Amino acid sequence: MKNIILKGTILFVLTIAAMGIIVGQGLSWESTTTVPMANGKIIHSTSSYRPHMFKQSSENNASIFRLDKEMMYFIDIQKEEYSEMTFAEMEAYTKKANKKLEEMNEKLKNLPPEQRKMMEQMMGKAAMGGQNAKIDVIKTAEKKNISGYICIKYAMKEDTTEIGSVWTTTGVPDFGSMQKDMKEFGQRMAAQMPKAGEMVEAMKKVEGFPVQTTIAGITTTVTKIENKVAAASEFEVPAGYKKVPPKNFKDK
Repeated sequence: MKNIILKGTILFVLTIAAMGIIVGQGLSWESTTTVPMANGKIIHSTSSYRPHMFKQSSENNASIFRLDKEMMYFIDIQKEEYSEMTFAEMEAYTKKANKKLEEMNEKLKNLPPEQRKMMEQMMGKAAMGGQNAKIDVIKTAEKKNISGYICIKYAMKEDTTEIGSVWTTTGVPDFGSMQKDMKEFGQRMAAQMPKAGEMVEAMKKVEGFPVQTTIAGITTTVTKIENKVAAASEFEVPAGYKKVPPKNFKDK
């Protein structure tokens, strides 16, 4: 489950970076994520931003991204433990994971068509080796009210197949300095992920704050947005927590 939460956190940061969203000196929001591959489990999370710092907390876990230190912290609140990685270490780990993904794709080529189709639906066709497909984002005329905000739909397409959607609003006031920070982190992560760089480019067409995002069957909906600055201490590992190797978290 920690892996799903981490992927969701990075995905949201990539989405913000791609869209060029800019927020003032601080922003906080609450969201829910529905994960079909975990029997429809709903994860409730809170996120906070202040210049050069981003945090997402969910259940008994939290992830902190410090652009000023080029560090990431993964916290197990229940066990009072934490793991840390530099951006460079994460990039090296992602390269290794990408190699394993390529190996898995080779094995999956021999699966019966129905099984492969099911895997593509669960993990996303791009992640399953659709490297030659073109990713694009199309603004639609569809509108709906989500969490009290009037949102417009942007369809994410791989060739002619819709693989996801982003519903955004321009109703979040007081934008400011968040764009540069998220763009910096997003570009570094995108450079290590298959198709992510292409997705970042495609999503530059999107305008507004992402209130609801669906990709690879995982839907994240922002339920509350506040223009407030979280205390600097919120972006630090709590005192007294035990440091453990990152491998402990990756294995889980």
